[in-house]
Amino acid sequence: MIHGIIPTALRSVAYYVGPKQRRQAAVQFGLLLVSSVLDVFGLASLVPVLLVAAQPGGVRQSPFFFAIYQYAGFGSERTFLVALIAGLLAFFLLKNLFSTWVNYIQARFTAAVGLEIIQSQLRKYLHLPFWYLTDFGSANLINSAVQVPSTYVSGVVRPLFTFFSELTVVLVIGVGILLYKPILLVILLLVLAPAALLTYRALRTRSRRIGNELNELRPASFSIIQDLFAGFVELKLAGRQGQFAERLLRNQAAVQALDAEAYLYALLPVRVIEMVAIMGVLTIFLYSLYGPVGSGGLLALVGTFAAAAYRLMPSVNRMFTAVVLIKQNQYALENLELFRGAAFDETPPAVQLPLPFRRELVLDDVSFTFPDQSAAEVPVLQHISLRIGRGEKIGFVGSSGSGKTTLMNVLLRFYREQHGRVLVDGQALTPQHLQAWYELVGYVRQDTFLMEASIQDNVTLGAPAHEVDAERLRYAIAQASLADFVAALPRGLATLIGERGAKLSGGQRQRIGIARALYKQAEILLLDEATSALDNETEREVNEAITHLAHTDMTILIIAHRLTTLRECDRIYDMRQGRIVGVHRYDELPHSG
Repeated sequence: MIHGIIPTALRSVAYYVGPKQRRQAAVQFGLLLVSSVLDVFGLASLVPVLLVAAQPGGVRQSPFFFAIYQYAGFGSERTFLVALIAGLLAFFLLKNLFSTWVNYIQARFTAAVGLEIIQSQLRKYLHLPFWYLTDFGSANLINSAVQVPSTYVSGVVRPLFTFFSELTVVLVIGVGILLYKPILLVILLLVLAPAALLTYRALRTRSRRIGNELNELRPASFSIIQDLFAGFVELKLAGRQGQFAERLLRNQAAVQALDAEAYLYALLPVRVIEMVAIMGVLTIFLYSLYGPVGSGGLLALVGTFAAAAYRLMPSVNRMFTAVVLIKQNQYALENLELFRGAAFDETPPAVQLPLPFRRELVLDDVSFTFPDQSAAEVPVLQHISLRIGRGEKIGFVGSSGSGKTTLMNVLLRFYREQHGRVLVDGQALTPQHLQAWYELVGYVRQDTFLMEASIQDNVTLGAPAHEVDAERLRYAIAQASLADFVAALPRGLATLIGERGAKLSGGQRQRIGIARALYKQAEILLLDEATSALDNETEREVNEAITHLAHTDMTILIIAHRLTTLRECDRIYDMRQGRIVGVHRYDELPHSG
């Protein structure tokens, strides 16, 4: 029902609108009321002016207009009528300029609300627990962070303004008709209300279904496009590009069909309201046949009805369309409500504390279980206890699923242990130390994050040129064994590396990741399978960079399948099923040497 979707939409908008914006909305509603009154006044003034102008001697027959005629000292009715029509034209011009200005303010307001919603979505997803973030998926994240807020503004917020704008016009006209001829209002209600209600009931379920299906299909399109272009080489070699393109086209065919259906439903209300207006005229004729209305009264009643319908029909139609549109986009309201609540918010406390690292990093009886694991399942990490001194190089080995990467994510604070503690120089690592901890830590993973930008931008993560420390950048490039490579490039550090580092070798990508950590001046470096996807020669290049770091006071934690990567490690921990089952030196490992 209309009384359900409108309050739901209002509550949703109120969640994002602060006190200042609520005051702005109240002012806009006042301006809207003035604009509506002017609309009705313009409508009310048009008919008598035209009736006076159409009858010879009409000015003298009208007490109201004749009084103005005499007071202004006009010499002829023709001159008076020209002045009257010119004044009417000027009034409509000023009224429409005012209404356009009010609409402009509304558009600015809804744009500001839209920006606030995008900011809210970004804050929510940037502070979403890592487990939920990865489980939700990048296509859904893109859709929810950008597409859904845009749909929400165009399909909920602006239709709400339209609904209340036109509702105000309808109410003002309704009050005017009630005062002028109550029977006409009764006829309008008897004709309009049932037809509008029945049409809305017929469209609401279909409209919501369209919105829900579009919300499922659009993220699927994003996902297919990502796969189609990210996997360009593999799909082309496998001859599967056509299959993926066909999947995308099928998906888009369904989207286009739903869009067409939604467009049709948007057109239906105007046809319904037109038929309702005709029914109203016929009802008046029937009323005149059986009621106490003569032919002159009938003409006046029909004329008044036509004048009222002329202004009411567009307003009722726009109200109708707005409600259907909000219903169609109800999924946007529901999407924005995802992941609300303290359980999904890992926003660091505003007050952050320092965290010096001078002696050791300790994991004290740390255990971790994923949120979707049942109580009967074995925890991913079980009672991990480690003591790592500053400057030590520590390796981790173990089969896939042994818990190595989960341990890294706990250290990076993307996962929070349910049992035990992580301590830095005896200080428990709490949310109040996150900023200081992130300043200490650098991270290089198997698929290093690279932007479609220059080498310098990738090492400094897009720092503005005036903020870049040239000496620190040079040191990071040298220590990551990239100096010779960069020197051989015509544009040096300004060289663009292509999407995801397409112009670089695997080893160069990894070494840029290492240079990034060095430029950041990280004191603890975590390498997660940094060489597992590299060939022997490329692995040697990365290992050369790691060897450089082994002679610094940087603390390094390395996960590796290739044991040669662990050559410089002081200790190597063997993990199985979430536990540490052994501690070795490099020369004690099988096949080492």
